Amino acid sequence: MERLDDFADWLALDRQTLFATIVGQLKLNDDTETCSLCTDELLLQSGIKPSLVIGNWLSHRIKIGDEAWRFLASHSNDIVREWAAIVVGLTDNITFARKLAWIKPFADGEHSGLREMAWLALRTDVIRDPILAIRCLVPWTGSRNERLRRFAAEVTRPCGVWSSHIQQLTDQPELGLPILEPLMADDSVYVQDSIGNWLNDASKSRPEWVKATTDLWLSRSGSSNTQSIVKRAMRTVEKRDAN
Repeated sequence: MERLDDFADWLALDRQTLFATIVGQLKLNDDTETCSLCTDELLLQSGIKPSLVIGNWLSHRIKIGDEAWRFLASHSNDIVREWAAIVVGLTDNITFARKLAWIKPFADGEHSGLREMAWLALRTDVIRDPILAIRCLVPWTGSRNERLRRFAAEVTRPCGVWSSHIQQLTDQPELGLPILEPLMADDSVYVQDSIGNWLNDASKSRPEWVKATTDLWLSRSGSSNTQSIVKRAMRTVEKRDAN
């Protein structure tokens, strides 16, 4: 199967047919009843939800590191690889730090859809304990890899995309500063957008804090990178003020 290059194609791919093929290859289709139930549920889902359903189904039948999981994780199709990432997120008996180690190849995936699924896979862990997650993610902010730096910001966004809010960070966005400040002048637009979006999320509940933080950053950094981040961060506040 060819690698997916377009995000729209990624969303539109027929995961139901792909699921049936992979289940057959892994010889998991002997569980006919539950496999049929999963297939029926897929018909009711859209967007990224089918992959979440499939990943949940697989998480009860394979384990991180076993032969079946490695088959998924090394597959040439990014959709199949994202199912392996979801299994990582749904594994209960390992620490968040270990999950980060397992999720790293997916966070650094070539396809943007796979990278999105990588952070979504760990979102529940971050919601459960954002302080621990931030502490574990701080080293990623110093990575030479822009995808890993961006992952650290995206997985901790207070509101995020396609995911539940992190109430503790909505109420106390200052807890995210160990992630945000090392990236306040990042030279990657990919990372800048994520930091700007993080702060924009926070501005919906703590606009004064975001204004004070961005003012401080501008006073400390004359970088055009910081200016770009601040512009993106303040868009909701400025729209509100304009009205």
